[in-house]
Amino acid sequence: MEKRIIKRKGYKGVSKPSTMSEEYTLEEWIELLEDQADYTREYRHDLYQKVEITTKKDILDVGCGPGIVARDMASLTDGHITGIDISDKAFEYAKGIIPDNVDLMVADVLDLPFRNNTFDLVVFTVVLPYIKDQQRAVNEMARVTQKNGIVLATSSPDYAGALHYPESRADLDTLKHFEERGVDICTGRKLKYLFRTAGLKTEIGICDVTLDFVNKDVDEQMKDFVNHFPSKKSMLLKIGWTEQEIEEYKQEMIELIQNDLGFGFVPAFYAIGTKL
Repeated sequence: MEKRIIKRKGYKGVSKPSTMSEEYTLEEWIELLEDQADYTREYRHDLYQKVEITTKKDILDVGCGPGIVARDMASLTDGHITGIDISDKAFEYAKGIIPDNVDLMVADVLDLPFRNNTFDLVVFTVVLPYIKDQQRAVNEMARVTQKNGIVLATSSPDYAGALHYPESRADLDTLKHFEERGVDICTGRKLKYLFRTAGLKTEIGICDVTLDFVNKDVDEQMKDFVNHFPSKKSMLLKIGWTEQEIEEYKQEMIELIQNDLGFGFVPAFYAIGTKL
Protein backbone atom coordinates (compact mmCIF):
# COMPACT_ATOMS: atom_id res chain seq x y z
CA MET A 1 0.00 0.00 0.00
CA GLU A 2 1.40 3.40 -0.93
CA LYS A 3 1.89 5.56 2.11
CA ARG A 4 0.64 9.12 2.33
CA ILE A 5 3.58 11.47 2.35
CA ILE A 6 2.40 15.01 1.81
CA LYS A 7 -0.93 16.67 2.40
CA ARG A 8 -1.35 20.31 1.49
CA LYS A 9 -3.55 22.98 3.01
CA GLY A 10 -3.87 26.69 2.42
CA TYR A 11 -2.52 29.18 4.93
CA LYS A 12 -2.89 32.87 5.61
CA GLY A 13 0.82 33.60 5.63
CA VAL A 14 0.69 35.74 8.75
CA SER A 15 3.84 34.29 10.26
CA LYS A 16 7.36 34.13 8.88
CA PRO A 17 7.51 32.30 5.54
CA SER A 18 10.23 29.94 6.69
CA THR A 19 12.82 29.39 9.40
CA MET A 20 15.35 28.75 6.66
CA SER A 21 17.98 31.46 6.77
CA GLU A 22 18.58 33.49 3.66
CA GLU A 23 22.27 32.71 4.13
CA TYR A 24 21.73 29.04 3.22
CA THR A 25 20.77 27.22 0.07
CA LEU A 26 18.12 24.54 0.54
CA GLU A 27 20.80 21.85 0.44
CA GLU A 28 22.97 23.66 3.01
CA TRP A 29 19.97 24.22 5.28
CA ILE A 30 19.01 20.53 5.20
CA GLU A 31 22.60 19.54 5.92
CA LEU A 32 22.64 21.91 8.88
CA LEU A 33 19.37 20.45 10.22
CA GLU A 34 20.72 16.92 9.87
CA ASP A 35 23.82 17.98 11.82
CA GLN A 36 21.73 19.66 14.53
CA ALA A 37 19.46 16.63 14.83
CA ASP A 38 22.50 14.40 15.20
CA TYR A 39 24.25 16.29 18.00
CA THR A 40 20.99 17.00 19.89
CA ARG A 41 19.58 13.46 19.56
CA GLU A 42 20.48 12.21 23.04
CA TYR A 43 19.23 15.45 24.63
CA ARG A 44 15.95 15.37 22.69
CA HIS A 45 15.39 11.69 23.38
CA ASP A 46 15.68 12.40 27.11
CA LEU A 47 12.92 15.00 26.74
CA TYR A 48 10.79 12.62 24.66
CA GLN A 49 11.15 10.03 27.38
CA LYS A 50 10.21 12.62 29.99
CA VAL A 51 6.93 13.38 28.18
CA GLU A 52 6.33 9.65 27.59
CA ILE A 53 6.30 9.83 23.81
CA THR A 54 5.82 6.07 23.53
CA THR A 55 2.29 6.49 24.94
CA LYS A 56 1.25 9.30 22.56
CA LYS A 57 -1.17 8.46 19.76
CA ASP A 58 -1.45 11.78 17.89
CA ILE A 59 1.60 14.04 17.69
CA LEU A 60 2.01 17.41 15.97
CA ASP A 61 5.48 18.57 14.87
CA VAL A 62 5.38 22.33 14.28
CA GLY A 63 7.91 23.74 11.81
CA CYS A 64 8.82 20.29 10.54
CA GLY A 65 10.87 21.45 7.54
CA PRO A 66 12.28 18.37 5.76
CA GLY A 67 10.87 15.98 8.39
CA ILE A 68 14.17 15.14 10.09
CA VAL A 69 12.90 15.50 13.66
CA ALA A 70 9.56 13.90 12.76
CA ARG A 71 11.45 10.88 11.45
CA ASP A 72 13.42 10.73 14.70
CA MET A 73 10.25 10.86 16.83
CA ALA A 74 8.62 8.22 14.64
CA SER A 75 11.37 5.78 15.60
CA LEU A 76 10.25 6.04 19.24
CA THR A 77 6.49 5.66 18.95
CA ASP A 78 3.75 3.81 17.09
CA GLY A 79 1.61 6.94 17.26
CA HIS A 80 0.78 9.05 14.23
CA ILE A 81 2.83 12.20 13.60
CA THR A 82 1.60 15.18 11.60
CA GLY A 83 4.35 17.57 10.58
CA ILE A 84 3.44 21.10 9.51
CA ASP A 85 5.48 23.86 7.94
CA ILE A 86 4.49 27.14 6.36
CA SER A 87 6.60 26.26 3.31
CA ASP A 88 6.84 23.04 1.33
CA LYS A 89 10.34 23.83 -0.02
CA ALA A 90 11.91 20.89 1.79
CA PHE A 91 9.08 18.37 1.34
CA GLU A 92 10.68 16.72 -1.69
CA TYR A 93 13.63 15.77 0.51
CA ALA A 94 11.20 14.45 3.13
CA LYS A 95 9.75 11.90 0.69
CA GLY A 96 12.87 9.80 0.99
CA ILE A 97 13.14 9.76 4.79
CA ILE A 98 9.77 9.80 6.54
CA PRO A 99 8.16 6.51 7.62
CA ASP A 100 4.55 5.40 7.22
CA ASN A 101 3.32 6.93 10.49
CA VAL A 102 4.28 10.48 9.43
CA ASP A 103 2.32 12.89 7.21
CA LEU A 104 3.50 16.37 6.26
CA MET A 105 1.35 19.33 5.28
CA VAL A 106 1.58 23.04 4.65
CA ALA A 107 -0.09 24.96 7.48
CA ASP A 108 0.35 28.13 9.53
CA VAL A 109 0.92 27.75 13.27
CA LEU A 110 -0.98 31.01 13.77
CA ASP A 111 -4.11 29.44 12.31
CA LEU A 112 -3.83 25.68 12.75
CA PRO A 113 -6.31 23.71 10.59
CA PHE A 114 -7.19 21.28 13.40
CA ARG A 115 -10.05 20.99 15.85
CA ASN A 116 -9.68 21.72 19.53
CA ASN A 117 -8.15 18.90 21.60
CA THR A 118 -6.77 16.95 18.62
CA PHE A 119 -3.23 16.00 19.74
CA ASP A 120 -1.84 14.53 22.91
CA LEU A 121 1.64 15.91 22.16
CA VAL A 122 2.67 19.05 20.25
CA VAL A 123 6.40 19.52 19.66
CA PHE A 124 8.47 22.34 18.21
CA THR A 125 12.18 23.12 18.00
CA VAL A 126 13.83 26.55 17.48
CA VAL A 127 10.95 27.79 15.27
CA LEU A 128 9.45 30.25 17.80
CA PRO A 129 12.07 33.05 17.37
CA TYR A 130 11.02 33.32 13.71
CA ILE A 131 7.32 33.85 14.48
CA LYS A 132 6.13 37.42 14.89
CA ASP A 133 3.08 36.74 17.09
CA GLN A 134 4.58 34.21 19.48
CA GLN A 135 1.71 34.26 21.98
CA ARG A 136 -0.84 33.50 19.28
CA ALA A 137 1.33 30.61 18.09
CA VAL A 138 1.57 29.07 21.57
CA ASN A 139 -2.14 29.68 22.15
CA GLU A 140 -2.93 27.80 18.94
CA MET A 141 -0.69 24.89 19.94
CA ALA A 142 -2.39 24.76 23.34
CA ARG A 143 -5.83 24.90 21.68
CA VAL A 144 -5.23 21.79 19.57
CA THR A 145 -3.72 19.90 22.53
CA GLN A 146 -5.94 17.46 24.43
CA LYS A 147 -6.64 17.88 28.14
CA ASN A 148 -3.62 16.52 30.06
CA GLY A 149 -1.70 16.60 26.78
CA ILE A 150 1.67 18.31 26.41
CA VAL A 151 3.21 21.15 24.41
CA LEU A 152 6.96 20.60 24.26
CA ALA A 153 9.50 23.23 23.20
CA THR A 154 12.68 21.19 22.90
CA SER A 155 15.05 24.11 22.34
CA SER A 156 14.31 27.83 22.10
CA PRO A 157 17.47 29.93 21.81
CA ASP A 158 17.99 33.27 23.51
CA TYR A 159 20.43 34.93 21.14
CA ALA A 160 20.48 38.16 23.14
CA GLY A 161 21.93 36.23 26.08
CA ALA A 162 24.84 34.84 24.06
CA LEU A 163 28.27 34.91 25.70
CA HIS A 164 31.48 35.22 23.70
CA TYR A 165 35.07 35.75 24.69
CA PRO A 166 37.10 37.31 23.28
CA GLU A 167 34.24 39.51 22.10
CA SER A 168 33.99 40.22 18.39
CA ARG A 169 32.30 42.86 16.28
CA ALA A 170 30.92 39.97 14.22
CA ASP A 171 28.89 38.74 17.21
CA LEU A 172 27.24 42.14 17.71
CA ASP A 173 26.57 42.54 13.99
CA THR A 174 25.03 39.05 13.87
CA LEU A 175 22.52 40.01 16.57
CA LYS A 176 21.71 43.21 14.71
CA HIS A 177 21.20 41.23 11.51
CA PHE A 178 18.83 38.81 13.26
CA GLU A 179 16.75 41.69 14.61
CA GLU A 180 16.59 43.37 11.21
CA ARG A 181 15.26 40.11 9.74
CA GLY A 182 12.52 40.02 12.38
CA VAL A 183 14.04 37.31 14.57
CA ASP A 184 13.09 37.65 18.25
CA ILE A 185 16.50 37.36 19.91
CA CYS A 186 14.98 37.14 23.43
CA THR A 187 12.66 34.19 22.81
CA GLY A 188 14.25 31.76 25.27
CA ARG A 189 13.59 33.90 28.32
CA LYS A 190 9.95 34.36 27.27
CA LEU A 191 9.01 30.67 27.22
CA LYS A 192 7.53 30.48 30.72
CA TYR A 193 5.42 33.60 30.17
CA LEU A 194 4.18 32.41 26.78
CA PHE A 195 3.28 28.93 28.04
CA ARG A 196 1.64 30.07 31.28
CA THR A 197 -0.36 32.77 29.45
CA ALA A 198 -1.65 30.01 27.16
CA GLY A 199 -2.94 28.17 30.25
CA LEU A 200 -0.23 25.51 30.41
CA LYS A 201 1.29 24.21 33.62
CA THR A 202 4.93 24.74 32.76
CA GLU A 203 8.36 23.32 33.54
CA ILE A 204 11.39 25.21 32.22
CA GLY A 205 14.91 23.85 31.79
CA ILE A 206 18.14 24.64 29.99
CA CYS A 207 19.44 22.94 26.86
CA ASP A 208 23.00 22.27 28.02
CA VAL A 209 23.97 20.47 24.81
CA THR A 210 25.10 23.83 23.40
CA LEU A 211 28.02 23.76 25.85
CA ASP A 212 29.39 20.68 24.13
CA PHE A 213 30.94 22.88 21.45
CA VAL A 214 33.11 24.63 24.03
CA ASN A 215 34.62 21.33 25.07
CA LYS A 216 35.29 19.88 21.63
CA ASP A 217 38.88 19.22 20.71
CA VAL A 218 40.66 21.66 18.41
CA ASP A 219 40.21 19.57 15.26
CA GLU A 220 36.44 19.30 15.79
CA GLN A 221 36.16 23.03 16.54
CA MET A 222 38.06 23.84 13.36
CA LYS A 223 35.87 21.51 11.31
CA ASP A 224 32.72 23.18 12.65
CA PHE A 225 34.10 26.63 11.93
CA VAL A 226 35.16 25.79 8.38
CA ASN A 227 31.85 24.07 7.59
CA HIS A 228 29.76 27.00 8.76
CA PHE A 229 31.99 29.85 7.64
CA PRO A 230 30.48 30.22 4.11
CA SER A 231 27.08 31.11 5.57
CA LYS A 232 28.73 33.44 8.10
CA LYS A 233 30.64 35.14 5.27
CA SER A 234 27.46 35.52 3.22
CA MET A 235 25.72 37.20 6.15
CA LEU A 236 28.65 39.54 6.85
CA LEU A 237 28.76 40.58 3.19
CA LYS A 238 25.04 41.37 3.27
CA ILE A 239 25.42 43.65 6.27
CA GLY A 240 28.26 45.58 4.71
CA TRP A 241 31.53 43.93 5.69
CA THR A 242 34.35 44.06 3.15
CA GLU A 243 36.20 40.98 1.91
CA GLN A 244 39.30 42.18 3.77
CA GLU A 245 37.41 42.59 7.05
CA ILE A 246 35.93 39.12 6.70
CA GLU A 247 39.33 37.57 5.98
CA GLU A 248 40.84 39.30 9.03
CA TYR A 249 37.97 38.02 11.17
CA LYS A 250 38.45 34.52 9.78
CA GLN A 251 42.15 34.51 10.61
CA GLU A 252 41.48 35.81 14.14
CA MET A 253 39.00 32.99 14.71
CA ILE A 254 41.37 30.35 13.32
CA GLU A 255 44.11 31.55 15.66
CA LEU A 256 41.77 31.38 18.65
CA ILE A 257 40.66 27.87 17.71
CA GLN A 258 44.19 26.63 17.09
CA ASN A 259 45.18 27.80 20.57
CA ASP A 260 41.90 26.56 22.11
CA LEU A 261 41.18 29.99 23.57
CA GLY A 262 37.72 30.91 22.31
CA PHE A 263 34.44 30.63 24.23
CA GLY A 264 30.97 30.89 22.77
CA PHE A 265 27.63 29.97 24.30
CA VAL A 266 24.08 30.69 23.19
CA PRO A 267 21.61 29.82 25.96
CA ALA A 268 18.64 27.74 24.86
CA PHE A 269 15.73 26.50 26.93
CA TYR A 270 13.15 23.76 26.88
CA ALA A 271 9.58 24.02 28.13
CA ILE A 272 7.11 21.28 29.00
CA GLY A 273 3.58 22.61 29.16
CA THR A 274 0.69 20.45 30.37
CA LYS A 275 -2.84 21.43 29.40
CA LEU A 276 -5.02 21.34 32.49
